[in-house]
Amino acid sequence: MRLKDWVNTSLKTEKRALKVGIFSDRESFFFKEKVGIYLDTKWTSLYDIGPSRIDQPKDIFKMASKLGKAIEERKLEFGIALLTEDCEAVAVLLNKFKNVRAVFSVDEGYIKNSRKRFDANVIVVKNKGVTIDTKNSEKEVSLFLETAFDEENRHILDFINKTENINV
Repeated sequence: MRLKDWVNTSLKTEKRALKVGIFSDRESFFFKEKVGIYLDTKWTSLYDIGPSRIDQPKDIFKMASKLGKAIEERKLEFGIALLTEDCEAVAVLLNKFKNVRAVFSVDEGYIKNSRKRFDANVIVVKNKGVTIDTKNSEKEVSLFLETAFDEENRHILDFINKTENINV
């Protein structure tokens, strides 16, 4: 399942929206809001995990755990984390949840490859001081959600799932 399967469809009554969770650190609050507005223009059900106000202190690791648990339980299909720091640590934490395959947004090639090869379902995007122009991040998020998993790589995903089940 991917974003373009749901975008601008005349059959919205027959299809359901893609369920995407999103959270940010305090410094990326406006960044999250702008990316959220962009995603709301697409056919997604966006679940804002936090923070809900700029002055609201939130623990990014608790929000990451909440996102990871929701994907593990299949309540959400995709996740987006927008952070200024601790991006790598959050990606590692998210990958501790079963069925979560989180990647750090490095470049377009890496994003596409992670979706095609092992069906990554969470993207961690580093906010490099962006508060107004979110075009590059919107592009990364769209690329992530619109790139389909390539079924010829099913053996990789099966190996990951088998390993998760052994380690439970």
